[in-house]
Amino acid sequence: MKQRADGRWVKVKVINGKSVSFYSKKKTEKAAVKDIESQMLQYVEQTSKKKLFKEIAEDWKYEHMEGLSYKTWQGYSAHYNRAVKEFGETNISDIQTADVQNFITRLAKQKYAFKTVKHALNVISLIFDFAIMKKQISQNPCAYVKIPQGLERNERQLPNQEQIQKVIKSVNCHFGTFAYLLLFTGLRRGEALALHSDNIDFEKQIIKVTQSVYFRSNRPELKEPKTKAGYRQVYLLDCLIPILENKKGFIFGGESPMTEQAFRRAWERYAKESGVTVTPHQLRHAYATMLYDSGIEAKSAQKLLGHSDIKITLQTYTHISEERQKDDFKKLNSWSQISQNPEEH
Repeated sequence: MKQRADGRWVKVKVINGKSVSFYSKKKTEKAAVKDIESQMLQYVEQTSKKKLFKEIAEDWKYEHMEGLSYKTWQGYSAHYNRAVKEFGETNISDIQTADVQNFITRLAKQKYAFKTVKHALNVISLIFDFAIMKKQISQNPCAYVKIPQGLERNERQLPNQEQIQKVIKSVNCHFGTFAYLLLFTGLRRGEALALHSDNIDFEKQIIKVTQSVYFRSNRPELKEPKTKAGYRQVYLLDCLIPILENKKGFIFGGESPMTEQAFRRAWERYAKESGVTVTPHQLRHAYATMLYDSGIEAKSAQKLLGHSDIKITLQTYTHISEERQKDDFKKLNSWSQISQNPEEH
């Protein structure tokens, strides 16, 4: 041990193959030795308590899964497994921002879409937040990680008028009422499958959304909305009354909701009979488009769509507006070509 020019005492000790410097501001060497020995003992104790990333991740998984639906966890699992494979054998306190950044950058180079890379980072960040709560680390290294630019962003296309008309005209096809209901209520697939005749008030012309269906190994399970915004009332439009007024029990299923296999078979048969190629979620976007075209303000649309954050609604409205501008450009561009070459048209 030696005394530095600034008056501090310093001792370098190799612990677990790593050189660690301990400092003391005590005035005498004897007092400094006692202080540094105390620091060394505390350091060894703290080091022995360090946990591997995979251990913290496993604890997080155990506690976190209880609050998640089976389907939501399925979405998390690939990212979780990938993170454990990457960082599992490393002490969680030794993982730095640069380590996570390198992992995310490599993931992006594998041509994953922006949404996939973002979810991967979110899962890792949740595990580090859990480690902070367990006093394993003091800060989250994901805080300054950046997702590389230029990644593909898969935005759902809005259904065109031809597809919307097919949905309207095919209401009497097998399972046609399901697509028709989504189009004119904006319900999520799970919300529509959980819809019960008791939730429909024909006098007030409202539909009460109080639960949703998710599937666990084909079996339908009912759950409450994830946020308060999920509990809502949507308009029962006049066009829906004739197809719903004589229904009893679950609108799609009867005494119990449909199984996942039954739903898939019904939707595939409907798509084949009707020629409809859009997804159930795209029909929800079609409903949002109707709200936009009808002049419904974003705040009201937020309540009808069950968005927990107004930003989501505003993003949806912005996307619709941008699509409208693209359509207007195509129409104007087409007209300009015709006007310049009338003999060709």
